[in-house]
Amino acid sequence: MAHEISCQICQDLLPLVQDGIASQDSQAAVEAHLGCCPACRALAEGGPPPPPDGQKLLRHTRQKLRGFLLIVLLAGILFGLELTSSIDLFYNSVLMPTLGAVGYLVYRWKALYRMPLLMLALCAASAALKLLRGVEPVDVAALPVWAMIYCLFALVGVLIAGLLHFALKKEG
Repeated sequence: MAHEISCQICQDLLPLVQDGIASQDSQAAVEAHLGCCPACRALAEGGPPPPPDGQKLLRHTRQKLRGFLLIVLLAGILFGLELTSSIDLFYNSVLMPTLGAVGYLVYRWKALYRMPLLMLALCAASAALKLLRGVEPVDVAALPVWAMIYCLFALVGVLIAGLLHFALKKEG
């Protein structure tokens, strides 16, 4: 009894069937699939391979891009938190809104609540690591204040990115 197979599996097995080295089950499954799939039948008859599924390719690309942006987001937040105890603290006034915009690219409007949660969690984790290392003093009373300031800066970035996205979407 032949089992229903996907186009991908059929296309993988087709050269084996054509060369006569596929098992009887594989051959029966490919023949059953070719009976109901015109694209694979055209490929078996020597036609060009079917074009890739554009939607699937786009989803895969977006997923990879979001993963990369999430890594950039986490690294950027940790970098900004490290700037808190240095003379370069003022760079966070540019860095945090930029990270908020990246957060919008990753989460869209959900970034309005996810960015502050992420920021607070990473701020707490960073402070805990500094305390455990004992290398530099940690002002525990100032941590929530800085975390809230960074959250506000990030939310400004989320809002700017979201409004720009909305405006450009209306224009285009």
